[in-house]
Amino acid sequence: MIFDKPTSVDLLAAINHFLDTKIKSEVPPHLAFKLRIVENVLNIVIREIEKGDELSNEVINLLQSLMESDTPSVETLALLIKEEKIDLEDQDLKDLLVTLSKNKIAVDNPNYSTFKKLIK
Repeated sequence: MIFDKPTSVDLLAAINHFLDTKIKSEVPPHLAFKLRIVENVLNIVIREIEKGDELSNEVINLLQSLMESDTPSVETLALLIKEEKIDLEDQDLKDLLVTLSKNKIAVDNPNYSTFKKLIK
């Protein structure tokens, strides 16, 4: 990468830290709640930057195996399921859907209790 420090993740983390340590205690409760929402969004963006490619590639590889396609997508998978071209009882499909869900939750909310059960 051509960019030096700070990275995008470093900058987003700095903003998040600033909001949490300097701003949150100075705003009324209703704004503190909204600030927490902003912090959560920043954390999602950070996780997507850090892990997004790896998690996406894992799902794409499973999609390629299941669909035997060079250009697999979740949308195409949904269409194949709708058209009953893939059996809902197919174990590879089930494994793919669990991985897809797990990887999405890993970015959206890794503290979600179901996610913690999935990764055990």
